[in-house]
Amino acid sequence: MDMRPASHFGFIILSILFQAIAVISLKYAAVAPSAIPFTNPFYLLSLFFLFLQALIWQQALRRYPLSFAYPFMSLVNFILLFSSAFLFHEGITAANIIGLILISVGITVLVQRSGEPV
Repeated sequence: MDMRPASHFGFIILSILFQAIAVISLKYAAVAPSAIPFTNPFYLLSLFFLFLQALIWQQALRRYPLSFAYPFMSLVNFILLFSSAFLFHEGITAANIIGLILISVGITVLVQRSGEPV
């Protein structure tokens, strides 16, 4: 059995977090009064975190097969749903919760089928 260090899985976790931060920054940029994207600090922040996400994601893919790593990117949906409710006072519906449950089941099934250790 191939045992990978837990620090390697950290690349996947960091990639998820950086992508979520980038999207949240884009939302802040969208609601900011500045109409010119390159003068908006939130827009620039989102580009920075997308760049970091791409670098970290490459490291994750060096250590895990895409079929194992990519399903975890769906966890961004969890972060964004709860962040949108907390930061932007957007609603969470029953359909949102059911969708997250289905995503969770799907991730579990895909990861177990790949046979990769987490």
